[in-house]
Amino acid sequence: MTYLQKLTILFILLSFTSCKKNEDEYIFDENRFENIENLKLDKAQETEKEIGSKERTYNNTFRIGTSYYPNKNNLILSNPKVYERKQDFFQIETDYFFTPYDSLIKVIFYEWEPKTDTLRSLKISEEKAFEEKLKNLRILISEKIGKPEVVEIEKRKDTSYNYTDRYKWRKNDLSADLNYDVSREFKRIRLIVYKK
Repeated sequence: MTYLQKLTILFILLSFTSCKKNEDEYIFDENRFENIENLKLDKAQETEKEIGSKERTYNNTFRIGTSYYPNKNNLILSNPKVYERKQDFFQIETDYFFTPYDSLIKVIFYEWEPKTDTLRSLKISEEKAFEEKLKNLRILISEKIGKPEVVEIEKRKDTSYNYTDRYKWRKNDLSADLNYDVSREFKRIRLIVYKK
């Protein structure tokens, strides 16, 4: 192999590694976020397949409550299509709620939980991963639609370990609600994206 060929291969490898997307950037693609009202189920399923998610085919008969999605237009939504995948420290579930007659997505519900199935104290690296994930999501949402309209930080500095921190963004009809739930060993991040 010539020196020029080696340089070319090295350049290609470097360009691939330097272009690695943030693992959550797909959430904020224009047609999944700002234009969610135009997202069809088949396109969402295509994206999930591209990022390595697996469709969950059991226990998908739940509905989304009005505390997450106000549903002011009283839309009838199908049972969600649910996808799961793993990131370094997390198990991610993505629920797509859509109208059955046109397959248009109305709500996307993301949930990050610890990858482990057992209830135990999280390692320091896992604790930091949750803090970084929350920070990363807040930054990406703010870059897209500005500062949050509502910030409710309940984190206690005393002996209470049960709290939920909430952030809510509104821009035009777009809503993004980010919740960080903590209860002793349990931690969970939820992001709900919808248009009114």
